[in-house]
Amino acid sequence: MGKMHSIRLTPYLLLMTITATACNFSPRVTAKSEVNFPKAQLAGTQFLKVQQHSVVPTPSVKFPKDIFPEVKFSELTIPQIQVQENDQLTIITLPTDLLFDSNTDKIRPEAEKVLHQVSQTISNRYPDTWLQILGHTDSVGSEQYNLDLSERQVAAVQRWLSKKGGIDLFLMTKEGYGRTQPLTPNKSDNSVGRQKNSRIEIVVQKLTQV
Repeated sequence: MGKMHSIRLTPYLLLMTITATACNFSPRVTAKSEVNFPKAQLAGTQFLKVQQHSVVPTPSVKFPKDIFPEVKFSELTIPQIQVQENDQLTIITLPTDLLFDSNTDKIRPEAEKVLHQVSQTISNRYPDTWLQILGHTDSVGSEQYNLDLSERQVAAVQRWLSKKGGIDLFLMTKEGYGRTQPLTPNKSDNSVGRQKNSRIEIVVQKLTQV
């Protein structure tokens, strides 16, 4: 069991961490027939208890700066990379256009430097720590198209971090959200706002096993 059992539970741990700290619930719910959580403790936060056959709300995956303040890491010298952190999570946000050409999931050669810095940061500061890669798009195109694009982009980042960044594949999970989690309104006349919505978030979970 050990590592593999823990990694299968990583999305649930992230969901509960976000729920316990900052995020608003969306009206959608996902039914879970049975969830068995390991005995774990969030730094400064008590786990939410989930009973069998309960309904687990799907959280809004947003990280407000009043709860996750911005910080600077010396390893990250590229201005477009944003880092937020509190006692539970570290969130590294990368604009999608920093990594990919428009509407593609192929990592650009010039993005190698970006991902090298990110992988070095994670290896230096959070060795052997669970993380989740979240993908978001703007609203250009259909809902299904954007969902597929976000899933392909997070898969590309995961592959890169595993093969070239030296991060254990089994410590990473991924989730594409498409256009469902905008930071700013996706208005047709607001290209700057739409650009902010296209992003990759790498969320490091600061969990202490007990």
